[in-house]
Amino acid sequence: MKNLRRAFVEETGTKVKKRTVRKCFFRVYSYLLYQDTASLFEALDYRSSLDQEERKRERYFVFRYMLRLIKSKHPKQYDQLCPMP
Repeated sequence: MKNLRRAFVEETGTKVKKRTVRKCFFRVYSYLLYQDTASLFEALDYRSSLDQEERKRERYFVFRYMLRLIKSKHPKQYDQLCPMP
């Protein structure tokens, strides 16, 4: 969970609770799964391209990549999926 929180803080610039980060992660993942499968496959391809050293912090890199995808391709949805307190 620490890696997800760190990725969220780096991308948004705000500190939030673990629970909020977990909700955001599942919302982003669900949105990609059901609404934008092409972007989900991009994230999975990115995951498979990580080298051995980055695999130790895989959740951090993948979640950060997913946030960037949502922010660039669906900015309106980004604000709804991960509301800032």
